[in-house]
Amino acid sequence: MDAVEKAIFRSVQVLRDAGTAFLCLVGTQQVWVPVTEILYGSELAQSGDRGKLVVSQWFAENIGLR
Repeated sequence: MDAVEKAIFRSVQVLRDAGTAFLCLVGTQQVWVPVTEILYGSELAQSGDRGKLVVSQWFAENIGLR
């Protein structure tokens, strides 16, 4: 099984929790992140949280974060 390349973002804030996705502030960008894309090691669980976001490199590139 191939290891997933990870993208790690720090000081991310969850602005909104829609149940299946978080609206996150990553730097100056607001992006929707489906909870299914959030990987182990992330520190975000609900609206108002601020911390580390870990997603696949592929996902980060596809939403314009890399």
